[in-house]
Amino acid sequence: MLAFWRHRAAPGAQLRVVAVHEQGELVGIAPFVAEPKGGGRTDLRMLGGAMPRTGPLARRGREWEAAAAVAGALADVRPRADVVALESGPVATHWPVALSERWPGAVRPAVRRYYVQDSHVVSLAAGSADAWLAGKSAHFRKRMRKLRREIEAAGGATRMSTPETLRDDVATFMRLHASRWEGRASEIVARAEQLARVYEEAGRAHAADGRFRLYVLELDGEPVAAELLAAAGGEVASINGGWDERHAALGVSNACMLHAIEDAFARGDARLDWGPGEQLFKRRFADGNDPVCWTVLVLPGPRMPLTLARVAPLLARVEAREGLKRALPAQQVERVRTWRRLLSR
Repeated sequence: MLAFWRHRAAPGAQLRVVAVHEQGELVGIAPFVAEPKGGGRTDLRMLGGAMPRTGPLARRGREWEAAAAVAGALADVRPRADVVALESGPVATHWPVALSERWPGAVRPAVRRYYVQDSHVVSLAAGSADAWLAGKSAHFRKRMRKLRREIEAAGGATRMSTPETLRDDVATFMRLHASRWEGRASEIVARAEQLARVYEEAGRAHAADGRFRLYVLELDGEPVAAELLAAAGGEVASINGGWDERHAALGVSNACMLHAIEDAFARGDARLDWGPGEQLFKRRFADGNDPVCWTVLVLPGPRMPLTLARVAPLLARVEAREGLKRALPAQQVERVRTWRRLLSR
């Protein structure tokens, strides 16, 4: 998150990190950044933005006490914030309700969950990659065996980025991702220069300890696919990936994802999360769905009615769009996306 702050902070942004201590022990932390918006509004967003499953943290069993302390600190911040945005957090998180109910004063923040997105996950409880694969369908197992043979026959091998290869590997990841997303909206493509610096800094700090995991698949020494993941506390979260379309039919991306799963088993991780999105390749490798959500808290204060009036249309548009997606068959949704991409060129 600090790498994001150093290389991607919005103009005029200010750190607002709340650390909750009890007798010298850290029991909670809420890393926010205050971002100025139009019309004098100030939003508190998680440091790192909408990275999957980010949110305030607390020691187990101390969540509501920590939320009370965080709410009290945020209420005292000056200049006063108008909105707290909790983006891409777990659906089951208590934080939006806890912050609202523990907010000091007679008036509580208005809480609105406005967007929910599937996030497909792989349970690593089987104990080994072979045991996990044995629990998949016969068709999937056959495909994976064939994939391994074909990748090996093509001179393929997957490696993990090291501090020595980091800079070149990050550049490879950015290039392959940009190629995959050509003509479509992507935050990584739009902020490529800044995010390359973020990934390099995070990699220098955490490639050696396995928290930063960048896998690169090469065919005869040529990088053709890359997957970037972050890990902590037994949880592994996919940041994104990319591949060379010339080798898409060979399944280089699937081979890279399979390697990430095998490595997670070898490290004793508990779960791998492919991140928000309904892409078919994520569903193939998943055995569960743990959705993430976007929630906004409009904070009490003299500007609360004006902020509610300004925020409401945006939330309504998002909810209408998502309602339309749920109502339409998947093929029609994809057709709408295709037309939108063509019209935006």
